[in-house]
Amino acid sequence: MAEFETWYAKSAKIKKTPQIVFHSLSLSLSLSLLTHQTIMNQDRPSNTLIPPMPKVDATTMTTTSTPPSLPMPLPIDQYRFTSVPPLQHDSQPSTTHPPNTQNDLLSRAGLSPKARLLVFSSVGCFWGFGIGAFIGGRQSGLQYLAENAHRLPTTVQGWYFYHKTKNYRVMLGGVKKGMRFAVKTGSLCFLYGVVEAGLDDIRGEADIINSVTAGVTTGAIFSTITKLSRGSFRYSMVFGALFGLATGGLSDLHKTVSGSPPSYIQWISDKTAKK
Repeated sequence: MAEFETWYAKSAKIKKTPQIVFHSLSLSLSLSLLTHQTIMNQDRPSNTLIPPMPKVDATTMTTTSTPPSLPMPLPIDQYRFTSVPPLQHDSQPSTTHPPNTQNDLLSRAGLSPKARLLVFSSVGCFWGFGIGAFIGGRQSGLQYLAENAHRLPTTVQGWYFYHKTKNYRVMLGGVKKGMRFAVKTGSLCFLYGVVEAGLDDIRGEADIINSVTAGVTTGAIFSTITKLSRGSFRYSMVFGALFGLATGGLSDLHKTVSGSPPSYIQWISDKTAKK
């Protein structure tokens, strides 16, 4: 220790560069580590003096030292090849359920009769509300102008409240008329759907014939209830027939494209193929 202090005092008096100081400190640190290792190994025999080794877990060495045992490859004659996808044997029970043919025959555009009735009613209600709101709003606006034609405002504030009240009357009249039209058109579309579904169930098939018949029947019932004139009665029946022709034609076209055409299209295709 005294020698180290003497050496440090002498080195402090000499102006050294930072590189020399760094090498000196590294040398002193190496000497101290060597002295510590010598003290630790002085009680051991000379043949057991080994450099320090890092501690390793025994389980880790065991697992890493022994390689995992891999299975032996099978001979070429023991390999089994299956089809892709694998075919189902007759002994195994089938997990797929057969399609319901009756529901497929009575469905239109992939919708069952109940779902179709819901769609018809909803579309009819929205359609009727839009038409009724337009007609009711226009009638309410014209009525307000007629009622206040003799007392027009004369000030800016009076004109402001005049137009504000008119807008309120237009909106209120549109909502009232729209609700009434929504109920009427929704009920009419529901009646058409019920008649069409009943004819599909009676005939056992959903095609354009049932749709046209349902349209004509619905038009006749509507004209009878509302007591329309002879010309309006004829017009309502023609409109119902055209509506049924459009919906039934689109439904049959969808079925034909899907691969399950109606019976009359199948009959026409068979006749054409024979020729």
